[in-house]
Amino acid sequence: MTKPIAAPGHRPPGSSGYEQPMAAGPTPGAPRSRPSTPDAAARSGHTPDGLTGQLRRPLPPPLPRAPEPTTAARAVPRTAAASSVGTAPATAAQPRSPGLFAMVSLAVVGLAAVWFVGALANGALSSSTQTAPPARTTPEFAPPAPTTTIETEPTTTAPETTEPTEPTESEPLPQQPSAPEPIYLLGDHPINADGLFAADTTACTLAPFSPDPAGQDALYQSAMPCMVDAWRWALETTNLPSSEPELITVSGPVETPCGTAQSSYYCSGNHTLYMSASVHAEQEQLGDQPGPYLSVLFHEYGHHVQGLSGIMQAAWDQRYEVGPNSPAGLEISRRLELQASCYGGMLLAATTRTGVVDLDTMSMALNDARNRGDWPDRGLPPDHGAPEINGGWMEQGYYENNTRQCNTWLAEPSAVR
Repeated sequence: MTKPIAAPGHRPPGSSGYEQPMAAGPTPGAPRSRPSTPDAAARSGHTPDGLTGQLRRPLPPPLPRAPEPTTAARAVPRTAAASSVGTAPATAAQPRSPGLFAMVSLAVVGLAAVWFVGALANGALSSSTQTAPPARTTPEFAPPAPTTTIETEPTTTAPETTEPTEPTESEPLPQQPSAPEPIYLLGDHPINADGLFAADTTACTLAPFSPDPAGQDALYQSAMPCMVDAWRWALETTNLPSSEPELITVSGPVETPCGTAQSSYYCSGNHTLYMSASVHAEQEQLGDQPGPYLSVLFHEYGHHVQGLSGIMQAAWDQRYEVGPNSPAGLEISRRLELQASCYGGMLLAATTRTGVVDLDTMSMALNDARNRGDWPDRGLPPDHGAPEINGGWMEQGYYENNTRQCNTWLAEPSAVR
């Protein structure tokens, strides 16, 4: 089975920011007044500072001062200081000390010399940096200083041996995934779990069929890849072997590790399918259509699935415990054969859905299953099941395609008669 940025502010009209207020100046176009002198003030009857009254006469000029020594040069003001009530007349300028001028001149000359020397050095440095290309320098490593070694007698130490520690209960050994191997169970076998099926497959193309031994062998061999591919997933999912069996087409009885094969037969001892071409074409006269031959082939491959999984060996063990030909032993045999027919129906479903097997061939295969089984008039032990029971189990496998629906080991006795 499935936050917007605010716009910049504007200065208000008339604002001046950090500008300071301007002082009031003269009116443009107004005549400028000349500054008053003492004589003019005397003629006008006004004093320079705005006082009235009798004018004062200017003081006599000061006596000339004795020249000062050159070692202690002092600056002499060019004009006399003004009095509090008037302006004093200008006095004669004193001669400047020659020592100060010499010192200033020497300082200027020294500064000029320093500047000239600096300019020459800077020019030389600039010239060297412009003309000399940068050189790649490689780090130099000084060789290590030679060391003196003193030879000593070698000393031998015994290697340390550590005893292997045994794992404790608190340290379980890691479990390695086991290799696929058969499991010898029947009704509770893992392959009977729900959800396992024969996978749809297109791994093969059936050969043109003819009922002669060569034509039968060609059909059987061409179908083998599809049978292996369809069952691989279910077997590997349950960690069971999924190897391909041998297939031999025979004409007549053949000795096998499991006994003498009189008809088509699967031997779990060597995992080989024996297909009897003469029995099917001559004795059973199955005709010239591949459907009935595929029905037998798919049933025998169902036995191969039982052999790989361990079901066949478990069934034979139980049968021998109760007696092979006892009623309980024969019932075990019927359950084994009917499960193989159900597995064959699953293979028929996996190949029909993909078109490997056409619908007419599928229909003939299902009809052939209803003609195989324990016929009462043949006088043989009932070890395969009645023909209608056998056909019913193959149809169940075809329509359900689920290994759980093929678990004949848990079916009622009436379903495996």
